[in-house]
Amino acid sequence: MIKRLSSATLAACVLACMMLVADEGMWRLDQLPLKQIEQKYGVALTPEDIARVQGAVVRISTGGTGTFASADGLILTNHHVALDCIRTSTLAEQGQGKAENLIEEGFTAGSPAAELSCKRFRAQVEVSSRDVTTEVNAGVKPGMDTAAIQRARMTARSDLERACQKEKGDNFSCAVVDFNSGARSLLIVYEDYRDIRLAYAPEKQLGYFGGDEMNFRFPRYVSDISILRAYESKDGRHTEFSADNVPVRPKHYLPVSMTGVKEGDFALVAGNPGATNRYRMSYSAAYNVSKGIPDQIRDAEAQLALLRKYGAMKPGYQTILQSQIFGIANTLKYNQDVLAALKASDVVEQRRKRETELTAWVNADPRGKEFAGVLDAQRAVYANDVEANSDLDNALNWIQQSSAVSYAANLYEFALERAKTSDRDREPQFQERNWQDVRQALTSDDPVIAELDADLLAMGFQRAMALTDGQRIPAVGMLAGRAGTGATPASMAKELVSGTSVLSAEVRKKLVDAPAADFEASKDPAIVFSRALLPTLKDQRARIRVLNEKLFMNRAAFARALVAWKGAELYPDANFTLRATFGRVAGYTNAKGKAVPFSTYFGDLFALAAARGNTGDFAVPARLQAWRQKLGDADFKAKYAQLPVNFVSTNDITGGNSGSATLNNKLQIVGLIFDGNEEAMAGDWVYSEKAGRALSTDIRFALTVARDVHGAGWIVEELLKPAARR
Repeated sequence: MIKRLSSATLAACVLACMMLVADEGMWRLDQLPLKQIEQKYGVALTPEDIARVQGAVVRISTGGTGTFASADGLILTNHHVALDCIRTSTLAEQGQGKAENLIEEGFTAGSPAAELSCKRFRAQVEVSSRDVTTEVNAGVKPGMDTAAIQRARMTARSDLERACQKEKGDNFSCAVVDFNSGARSLLIVYEDYRDIRLAYAPEKQLGYFGGDEMNFRFPRYVSDISILRAYESKDGRHTEFSADNVPVRPKHYLPVSMTGVKEGDFALVAGNPGATNRYRMSYSAAYNVSKGIPDQIRDAEAQLALLRKYGAMKPGYQTILQSQIFGIANTLKYNQDVLAALKASDVVEQRRKRETELTAWVNADPRGKEFAGVLDAQRAVYANDVEANSDLDNALNWIQQSSAVSYAANLYEFALERAKTSDRDREPQFQERNWQDVRQALTSDDPVIAELDADLLAMGFQRAMALTDGQRIPAVGMLAGRAGTGATPASMAKELVSGTSVLSAEVRKKLVDAPAADFEASKDPAIVFSRALLPTLKDQRARIRVLNEKLFMNRAAFARALVAWKGAELYPDANFTLRATFGRVAGYTNAKGKAVPFSTYFGDLFALAAARGNTGDFAVPARLQAWRQKLGDADFKAKYAQLPVNFVSTNDITGGNSGSATLNNKLQIVGLIFDGNEEAMAGDWVYSEKAGRALSTDIRFALTVARDVHGAGWIVEELLKPAARR
């Protein structure tokens, strides 16, 4: 979005004005403002460049981004994006009698043959998209109520996805995705890679040096990198892991550059940002500040306390829970910082000001007539609908955190949905094209800590039993009745979890294709409870869909109004689809008025560790410490002390961009995005070029440590191999 300038400023100097244009925007590649990039940065991107970027960037199933970076399928991403891969690899290795914890100790494969399989890990490349807005809305007729509109659109989406899947085949998946709440809908085709393996990861301590204290802060000193590789069958099928599979030869990959970055350098980031709220109305901002985010913080604190309690009990528990702990701790810190930033920047008042200006335009311009009721309609939804069932939904969400309940409920519903004769009648997540993924999820061999599962369920029961009479959950009431006088949420949860067999992967493998009658005859306490719970879950699902449809219709109209008002195409809010954002490498002045340089350096990592006692989250990993001591002070200072570690840029990013490659003007990988700074914490709502920054691990640091400290020289050589003409 281009900043508006006064006529006096415009008269001053055209070139100077170009340099004042903000680097805001998470652009779809077909919308990327190429002229603006060329005018501001002197970088002329061609259609071939855009195709290379699109073909190289991968969306990772754990919620981040990676990039194909070699001719033989190496993928660069963050350590924390690959954390669940590292965790499942650790469990697999320990299952073979090995004691290593690869999360804590790191991993370097000695050769491609030694790379470790990541369980339930997917990488996707967007190969095409087409506008299907008209088709999605074709079944919407005048006079339809909101529920009917929602059903018509959902059916159209499912039909489009099903037809696309049939046409494209098993190597691909298809998704209809709404942009700006349905103002535009695209049918996106992804090429799916199902055999992903771990080639390299540093120790968690190096990937997360400084721990929670330094999260969303700068200066930083982390090597937040993992290197994966994609495999496929010899005949090109994207199968699950097989020892016979061979490395993928991607159609496009982006090379690594060790030339580095300097202040002012152009930076392009392509990835899959998760969600932003740039076009939300003031009612959404006010709700999130007063209730939405505070409730998320409360729940994250409660869940994190439980996970950390069990993680501290046994090393094995810590391995099982590590990725969950990291994810929730990261979300908690993020929400705390976002809430503080939203209050400090008064985003609610900014939104109200924008709406006042929009209303003035609507009233004055004939083009605004169709948008006259949008703000009032959304005000009514927030006043009457949004908070109405928040306590009920919170209780149901806690109950479904229990693996026992989640497995039982989904096994039963899967049986019911499979029994339907028409795919159109099935819930979208249980339609036939998704059965492989559903079966895999329901038969996961991930260990479950039964005592923790009972504690999570007890929290759900406690909240359910505190609901008012009009919102009581029948299944919980029936369970309490069977438990008798004196039963507590904790005792009810313990009895259910201890008595069920569905926590066994072997049992679930037998149940995953069982008919519904088997579940209806079952005496297993989790299945009995889930049978009674399922109607409530279905009601919740339908109710939330209708609520979302109301919100979406108003948000879509609001987005169209903004376009009509501004007279220019706006980038859409993020939704975990492929986007590109441009900017420059740049330091900044922080909230205390202190100038912050654009980069940090290797020598200062050791200095910070020493200043913090070289303990806890600020301890230098043992291997790195031993390498430093063996090298000696003189050689370290001469060869490594000034090696850049992390740098910052003005790129507009958010969650989901983690692992995205930071590219230079030649579209070479110079860094990996891993975070935003404290000054960017309101960034999901409003972009700040002045001090908000994207944080990258400098690829020179990450690969130097991989090669010189961790013995990953052969991997680094592959990444640095000159690109062959293809």
